[in-house]
Amino acid sequence: MKLISLAVRRPGIVWVSALMSCLLILRLLTPRSSLLLTLLDFPDQLNEGISGVRSTGIDFESLLRMDRDTFPFCRRGLVVMILVTSAPWHAARRAAIRQTWANKHPDRSDHPWQVLFLIGQRQEDGVSEDIQREQRAFGDVLVGNYADSYRNLTLKVMHGLRWAAEHCQPRFVLKTDDDCFVNTDYLPRFLAEFGGVETGLYAGSLFAAGKRQVIRDPVSKWYVSREDFREDEYPPYASGVGYVLSADVVLRILKAAETVPPVPMEDAYVGILAKEAGVPVMLSGRFTKNNVNWRVCNYRYLLVIHHLGVPELKVAQENMIKARTACSRTKEIRSWK
Repeated sequence: MKLISLAVRRPGIVWVSALMSCLLILRLLTPRSSLLLTLLDFPDQLNEGISGVRSTGIDFESLLRMDRDTFPFCRRGLVVMILVTSAPWHAARRAAIRQTWANKHPDRSDHPWQVLFLIGQRQEDGVSEDIQREQRAFGDVLVGNYADSYRNLTLKVMHGLRWAAEHCQPRFVLKTDDDCFVNTDYLPRFLAEFGGVETGLYAGSLFAAGKRQVIRDPVSKWYVSREDFREDEYPPYASGVGYVLSADVVLRILKAAETVPPVPMEDAYVGILAKEAGVPVMLSGRFTKNNVNWRVCNYRYLLVIHHLGVPELKVAQENMIKARTACSRTKEIRSWK
């Protein structure tokens, strides 16, 4: 009763208190490095944060950092652009990739390809000096205008696809992660000579129907509200460890992303966008979610292998090179299956 009485008799105090609270919130929500939707960095707020600002799709212009001095190098005429999701603190992984499967061999330049690392910003200090030095040294890092977090992975991949489509225009795009091995000795050649598909391609390792349920638990990092996605199961989609998109499919997916609300699972979101765009997904055994003791000759078939540490990357690189000659008598499989 005393609180009610105080509010009635002294409305000015309540009004001033509310105003100060709003100003404090605005202050907290205005980061010094102008990160896009900093609230999204918290595990349970990707959908709530985006929905609170817009109920449609990705605002692509907001993802781009305007510091053009840090733009990565981009070569035209590529067979495939390889987009690798990474994080500011994964410098050792990026270094290992540059020394292994991203290290181009002069005698394998018939089918040009390029690797681009996708990272966000540290919420506390934006783009660090280490990242700026790395970008100046290698020119292969694309930094987005968003906090680097798991639930912002969707923004990271959409940013990379948009960049590749606008600035590089490759025939194909492969999306993968920095704990994967990409068979760059075979992938560009396969796409250029044997794949047999130039348009309408969305291929990877698919999740079974029973493993595509939408998570509704608000404490989960994969939480998605029914407002953002009504169905209880995602449409068929390829695992984020590696999937290939043809150039036309990239454009169709980006167009759909302008109106389809994002979810914090980038691979599921790509599947949602593909369905919206009328693009079927192709199951291919060339992308493996598991790292086992693959034989040397398996490297004449596999395109992406998941879950490799730095030492394992070096072993995989050696096996990839050995497969050039050691498996010359092994029948070459030239289909996606």
